[in-house]
Amino acid sequence: MRSRPRLRVVEPPSGEPGSDFEAFARQYQPLLFAILRKYCVGIEHEVEDLVHDVLLRALLRWEHLQRWDSFKQRSWLGRVAENCFLDRCRRRRSESDRLRGLLELAVDAEEHDGLEQDELWGYVGVEDLRWALSFLSPTLRRTFELYLQGWSYSRIARETGVAPGTVGARLHHARLELREVLRETAERRRRERRQ
Repeated sequence: MRSRPRLRVVEPPSGEPGSDFEAFARQYQPLLFAILRKYCVGIEHEVEDLVHDVLLRALLRWEHLQRWDSFKQRSWLGRVAENCFLDRCRRRRSESDRLRGLLELAVDAEEHDGLEQDELWGYVGVEDLRWALSFLSPTLRRTFELYLQGWSYSRIARETGVAPGTVGARLHHARLELREVLRETAERRRRERRQ
């Protein structure tokens, strides 16, 4: 079993005189790692960032914090560590909610577009489809005509000498091109019937 890597935010003294805050940070760093490892079970890669956040807040309040006794300092660091962890959880939940909302909007838009497309193609007839087929490339037109005759993908694949997956791709592209060719006609007829 591998041992945990030694994480630290503040390096040990290098022989040069350091500030009072550096000594404070080195003293309480192991405590902060211990506290935050308990909170961050399953997301231990964030422990070092959270320790850094706590020490940054301590530095910002250092003028007051340095006057407190060690018990009060430890209590304050424990509360700040918990708050930093909870803040990160709230941000993650908020981001997750926003992403979920965006995905739901995208799905709703696709479903609405699909319903509108289905309704639109009710204004297109067989003659319109035959006319639109002339705009397809010979390969797409042949594949689509065989499909309209009720042939299976595997039978079309054998007839045209391609893989069944290629047949599916050709039919998909044929449908897209036919929709573009027939869209104007379908929209015009829909407008006329609604008047």
